[in-house]
Amino acid sequence: MKSIPSNPSNRTLSPREGLAACDLTQMWRVESGALRIDSARSGETSCFMRLALPGDVIGVEKWVGTDDALSVRALTPVTLTPVQASGPEMMHVLMETVVIAHQRCREVVSLRTGPASQRVKCLLLMFSDSVNHDARTTLECILPNLSDMADILDAAPETVSRVFSSMRKLDYLQDRKPHKVRFSSLALRAQALIPGMTASSAVRRGQMVGVRM
Repeated sequence: MKSIPSNPSNRTLSPREGLAACDLTQMWRVESGALRIDSARSGETSCFMRLALPGDVIGVEKWVGTDDALSVRALTPVTLTPVQASGPEMMHVLMETVVIAHQRCREVVSLRTGPASQRVKCLLLMFSDSVNHDARTTLECILPNLSDMADILDAAPETVSRVFSSMRKLDYLQDRKPHKVRFSSLALRAQALIPGMTASSAVRRGQMVGVRM
């Protein structure tokens, strides 16, 4: 296993800013925002693998000494805090990370298979939940730019734009303004449940959410 750098500081990343390979010798917990994690082997085209959302730990691959080549880039403004643990505490972090990684891989399936409209809805719900699972009032959630969303969803940007237009006509999206749109989480959950989320939890988490696009 790799040694942990001494006294690392919190990191903030702007949208589309990436972490250098040397940064990933340290494990980080995502405090806010969202990252995309891509495979990045030499000579191969970078390929989207999964998202990292608040609470997730990144950098485990390098820390345990695997040869996985990953690219980590912010999709929205991101705040990272260093993970400093040892002994049983570190074992808990590693076990937690395995469980979350499995969940993120399941989510990728929902984001890249099936009708494009369902995939867009799942992505909206994932990002709104990453801000506040149990909000009962309007909140604002920042989304990636259109090209990143299209890449994550394995869809053309034009397709994603058409889905948003269709959702506005059906009143799932409301109050369209430059860079902002309001949507009903409750209405979307009735049609696009994220893997692992029950219908009862979907109703419990229903809210009106403002999103930057």
